[in-house]
Amino acid sequence: MANADRQRSAFMSFVNIWMAFNGWMESVTLARTDAEMISALAANERLIEAYDRLMGQLPYFSERVFSFAEMWPVLNVRDVRSKLGRDAFWRFSRDELLAECRRNRVKSQPQSWKNNEHPSWEKLLRTIYLIRCNMFHGVKSPQNQRDRELILHADRILRMFIEGTRCFEWRD
Repeated sequence: MANADRQRSAFMSFVNIWMAFNGWMESVTLARTDAEMISALAANERLIEAYDRLMGQLPYFSERVFSFAEMWPVLNVRDVRSKLGRDAFWRFSRDELLAECRRNRVKSQPQSWKNNEHPSWEKLLRTIYLIRCNMFHGVKSPQNQRDRELILHADRILRMFIEGTRCFEWRD
């Protein structure tokens, strides 16, 4: 987390925060894969309650989460490229791309998202994880405005969640 504080770029800050979070996930879940860790945390009652408490008690946190949710769904870049071609993001407008993705069953998070839905802990966590995957494996770029905004939201929200819940200090 201290390394994240020293970064000037939200991209690098997010990388550092994710590494800290990923290490914590592994130690508390004892799961072998990221997917298993995410599933365990998404269903964890203490984390769900902590998230709900932050949403209810910290307006700047809930405002950031709702603002982030306005950008959903987030597409799985690898799946888009596999099913629609490497140029899909340039060939289609956002609405056209989303329609093509629905037709071709492109993976996205949160699954079955509806606008104006309340963003749950599970949907938030899975979406942040997909952003991490897209960033690490899907060639996200700080030159792309949408990519920058997604990373900035993920960075700030994950940081606020960790700091607001103090989950890294939980001992049970």
